[in-house]
Amino acid sequence: MALKKKELNQLNDQLKHHMDIILKCTIPSKKYGRLLLASPPDSRYPYVYPRDTNCACQLFRRLAGSRNGYDVTEQAFELLKSMAYFMKDCLSTYGCWGQRYSLEGEDKSIYKQEDNVAHGIAIICNYLLTATYLRREIEDLEGFLNAINESLNYGMTNLYSKELNLFYSTTSIHESSMEEGYTLWVNYSFLYAFSLASEVDNLLDDKHIISVAHLGFRKQFLYSVAELFMSGDRYVRRIEPEGRMDMRPDFTLLSPFYFGFLHYKGEMDNSVQYLEKQLWDPEIGMIMRYLPFYKDFATHIHAGNGPWLQYTAILAQYHFWRGDIKRGDELLGSIDKYKDQKGDIPEHLSTAKRFEEFMEKEWRSGIDFEKEFYKPILLEGVDFNKILEEANNMFRSYDETANRCTFRDESSAEGGYIQFSKPLMWSHVEYSRALLVKAGDWWKVRHRE
Repeated sequence: MALKKKELNQLNDQLKHHMDIILKCTIPSKKYGRLLLASPPDSRYPYVYPRDTNCACQLFRRLAGSRNGYDVTEQAFELLKSMAYFMKDCLSTYGCWGQRYSLEGEDKSIYKQEDNVAHGIAIICNYLLTATYLRREIEDLEGFLNAINESLNYGMTNLYSKELNLFYSTTSIHESSMEEGYTLWVNYSFLYAFSLASEVDNLLDDKHIISVAHLGFRKQFLYSVAELFMSGDRYVRRIEPEGRMDMRPDFTLLSPFYFGFLHYKGEMDNSVQYLEKQLWDPEIGMIMRYLPFYKDFATHIHAGNGPWLQYTAILAQYHFWRGDIKRGDELLGSIDKYKDQKGDIPEHLSTAKRFEEFMEKEWRSGIDFEKEFYKPILLEGVDFNKILEEANNMFRSYDETANRCTFRDESSAEGGYIQFSKPLMWSHVEYSRALLVKAGDWWKVRHRE
């Protein structure tokens, strides 16, 4: 859809604003240019996260390849390029990526977070496809293709269950044991990765480095993912290790839409209606990531439960894509209410009362520490120094929340609200992506074959 000049100028200004904040969550690197972090270098998450980076790289690819010629086009491409080379160099000798990395490429992972294999593949593929589209030179193409092949092989050999034709994980996006088994998010992450690898093979793999077996696998896998996560008239978030369907509401019910695979539009609509009703925060508005049953050891609250703004922005994307501009605008407007004066968007919100209850019931009691470092979800033999480093990050973030990110309102029954981890790079990525979907400047979600 062609934008009028006034609309394009307004969108350009909005995208530049968000890119400026995303750049605050980067750090210069002599080797790579700029490295993309989850939040500013001196804040809660001073690491490179493949998951967050993959979500950002999907945005960067669209910005770099858009015919609208946005002011941030070159910045987007340079970030995409930097992160692809960083991920290539971080690939382990086993052919996988971990949860997070230091600026020097040291693996700082704590959890068995298997979806990062798919995220790493997607980051590299999106760079190669964008560079090819823009006719930019690609250095060490063979190294990239080898990284794709090795990581596809790792996923097939170590994470794939042949009998079910699905990928297994211990934790993924929520970093807790509530995800063990076969999750919608992880399997659509892998379907996305295999699909991108197939596109790269068609365009760039003249030497046939990527295994034919990996490329042929995608078609049969597509069928399983489309069919097995369906129950009645909607999707389900997980199939448990024992085979039971996990029917709980979760933001990840949006996974088929988010990764671009919709075979059942009616079921997707029903899933969105279900999660939007079930996860809507009663005081603040917007959606939570899942229901906060804090006595459930697999449920992490983190500074008091409340809405997550990047997930709310993804929900807005869905409504914009469906043509419900009014609802999409309402959701972005709710996010706008909680930006600070600089326009920074946090990771999530909670009420002041919930935060105080969290500190009393979970943090000071040690329950939050036990949940965070529950042994079955930790990597085997994880260095205790990494756990201490993360615990210190947690303490500093909760202390900062109490002292700098609490907004008191004595007229409110909940005493005001708190902002956690501000700005979060991912929140600005998804808000920007929502703007593009609203403007019609996004790849169509389609029935992919």
